[in-house]
Amino acid sequence: MAEKIKYTRKDLKGPDEFITILGRATEWGRENRGKVIAAVTAVVLLLGGVLGTRAYLAWQEAKASKDLWPHLNRAREVLQAPSAADPGKLAQLEQFLTAYVNLHPTEKTTVFARYYLGSIAYLRGNYELSTVQFRAAMGGLPADEESIMVYLVRQGLAQALEARGDLAGALAAYRDAAAHSAGELRTQPWMGEARILALMGKQSEAIERYRSILRETPDSPMREVIEIRLSQAG
Repeated sequence: MAEKIKYTRKDLKGPDEFITILGRATEWGRENRGKVIAAVTAVVLLLGGVLGTRAYLAWQEAKASKDLWPHLNRAREVLQAPSAADPGKLAQLEQFLTAYVNLHPTEKTTVFARYYLGSIAYLRGNYELSTVQFRAAMGGLPADEESIMVYLVRQGLAQALEARGDLAGALAAYRDAAAHSAGELRTQPWMGEARILALMGKQSEAIERYRSILRETPDSPMREVIEIRLSQAG
């Protein structure tokens, strides 16, 4: 026969083991309802402020980008036909791009603005400023960026350094541009590399680079120019 378990009155009146920390917290919350509401409200406001700020910044960036593109299109037109550019409009364009860069120094689209500012400075003959803008554009590119802008800013920097007479810097920049391009695009930095090598008196290296261009891109539109350079080099 099963043994009966006897409970005393003391056992029945003992502490309830199911009163937990959660129960105590609930009771504290009731007693301090005002403090709880204030704390929760503060957290909600803080979270709302963070999310609201992010949304506002995203909206500002989108708006700034939308305002920028028409000016970038004008800058592209200027670069395509620099001799036909109106000096007054070019100055206004340069002023707008400079203001944009100053207001939005870390946005992705600022890389484009800096590229065109570097190109405009180059057209004006201000090769020092052109170098500064192209280097700043390079610094604004993400490490994993794979767009054509990676090549363009490097090629622009190489040309600005060459125009300044910094042959060693230009040589390194042309090689860097070539490393970030392929196909016909690579022909331009290779041509620059060969030209710099010739200016540095390294004729054999220049000739080898010209020949490598013909091997890599036999149908290059620069073929006739290269053949003339090779014939001149003897």
